[in-house]
Amino acid sequence: MTTSLNDRFKAFLVRLPFAEAIDDLELSPEFDDSKRADFLIDNRRAIIELKSLESNPEHKIHTEIKNHQDRDEYPLFYGELELAKILKHLPDGEEIQKKLFYKISRSIEQSFREADKQIRATKDILNCPDSIGLLVLLNEDISVLSPEIISYRVSQLLAKTEDDGSSHYRNITAVWFILENFSLKTKKGHKLFPSIVIDGPNAAGRPELTNILNNLQSNWAAFNGVPYVTGETKKIADSDFIRLSELEREHQDRMPRHELWRKQYRNKPYLNSLSDEAVLAHGARLLSFMTPHFLKGGHKLPFQQVAQFMEGWTHFLEEAKIRGLDLKKMPKLELA
Repeated sequence: MTTSLNDRFKAFLVRLPFAEAIDDLELSPEFDDSKRADFLIDNRRAIIELKSLESNPEHKIHTEIKNHQDRDEYPLFYGELELAKILKHLPDGEEIQKKLFYKISRSIEQSFREADKQIRATKDILNCPDSIGLLVLLNEDISVLSPEIISYRVSQLLAKTEDDGSSHYRNITAVWFILENFSLKTKKGHKLFPSIVIDGPNAAGRPELTNILNNLQSNWAAFNGVPYVTGETKKIADSDFIRLSELEREHQDRMPRHELWRKQYRNKPYLNSLSDEAVLAHGARLLSFMTPHFLKGGHKLPFQQVAQFMEGWTHFLEEAKIRGLDLKKMPKLELA
């Protein structure tokens, strides 16, 4: 049985010579399970609370989308489409997306609330009020919680303030989150798992935080037997991430023909300079050429020509998917 990311990360910390597992310490009776954090780092200069994101909120998206599918504005599209590309066709799409964002990121907020209390209690009971509070979030297989969503919600929560301007989560200095269901995009299909750190306002004036995190991240890479590659020299954009399942499908040895056509188009997207209207018109023309071949009694085309049309149609669908085009807006079909 494969060991979970949560168990592996705990095993990693236990092996570090500069880490202490709080569960192994002799603690006073008031230090119960609900109060304690997980680990102490670097002579107690930092406290780590570990949270694994395990509750999959994807059903919330499907439920919300189902409520809007009968609307006239709801688009007709090919395959699975990113939520934002669906909602852009709805006049209240921004409002729906905002509501869904908070629904699916609720587990992140819950992790913040619990971690802040646990780190605070650890500081009080162990008498280390100046320790750095580090929340580690682990995402092993919840694909809807992408690096972009986690980054945005974590940044929001770290910036949350009280009425007097002080930090709401004052005991969380920084957040380190690790994902094993996403990778950075690579030409050769190598897996580069994101390991992202976001500092909170309380990180200012704490230069030791950088050293602690660099040490932890490099050791974590070594523990997993993978290279430690930093993003300091290149700003990583949201579009640089890809779901691991998609990366593996793109680089499998024997790829179905339609997947090969999709991959070839993404490498050379020759339709991307056209307007949305021109792309839809292009698709309508291809469909008009192909349709008679598939109709009973229709004019049959040579196999090679049908294959060329099917490849072009796949390219059109891929461009439509990239843009999130509503296929209901294609020009009316005129058979060739």
